[in-house]
Amino acid sequence: MNQKVVNLEPEKLTKGDITKSWIRWFAYSEVSNSYERLQALAFCGAMSGILEKLYKNKEDLALALQRHLTMYNTQCNWGSVINGIAIALEEKAASHTEEDDEEVNEEVITGIKTGLMGPIAGIGDTIDYGTLRPILMGIFIPFALAGSAIAALLPLIIQTVFTGVMGYTLYHKGYTVGKKSIIDILQSGQIQQVITGAGVVGMFMMGALSASYVKLTTPMTITTSVKVLEIQSVIDTIAPKLLPLVAVLGVYLYLIKVGPNYVKIVGFLILISLAGSAIGIF
Repeated sequence: MNQKVVNLEPEKLTKGDITKSWIRWFAYSEVSNSYERLQALAFCGAMSGILEKLYKNKEDLALALQRHLTMYNTQCNWGSVINGIAIALEEKAASHTEEDDEEVNEEVITGIKTGLMGPIAGIGDTIDYGTLRPILMGIFIPFALAGSAIAALLPLIIQTVFTGVMGYTLYHKGYTVGKKSIIDILQSGQIQQVITGAGVVGMFMMGALSASYVKLTTPMTITTSVKVLEIQSVIDTIAPKLLPLVAVLGVYLYLIKVGPNYVKIVGFLILISLAGSAIGIF
């Protein structure tokens, strides 16, 4: 009687396997969020195809899947590099060579994931949402207000394309270079240079938007025996847009001293505007 021989050796991963894993992560990273495990289900789902090729033994596959179902949360785009690193580590762990068993084990894989998710999230949120998005809004809002429909859509299109290209690149970079890749990125200082440069451009755009769209004037006048003196005209001769600048700086100081409580800021601005308008200051 012939017995079927089962090959338990891990299959070789291809570039297509890594790309399929990235597509799953890109599509579902924010879909499976839960209070209990946050993005763990999406991470495990992205890894499932990879793990099925690496672990032919059901017990090993079950342990690997459980390993990636632990709580996980990071910025999806820049966090793609962690997925790539995890794939490289799983590939080493599945090879079962003596050297790899000493270097890579379950604790190493889980420790690198949880250790990197916080710093990478900080970098990604700063660049994608704290810098890139305000710059795009600052560029295209004036065109949208002027009646351009495409200008209203371009910020969303550009940011989606950017996150797709960046996520794909980091996913493959993390896999090909492994855990050394993120250490090189963090130690090179290039990330800090990008954040600083983008921050300067972002502040420039916010200043231009504030000067253009913060409307604040005063109707107050001083009546003398010679003429009626308009205070707004005097202010404009000293420094045009001075009142909008004071309003922006006031909000900025509130953010620095109190914190980003935007609901309170909007409430204060509404109350001050109503009170100032009622007594004739604004």
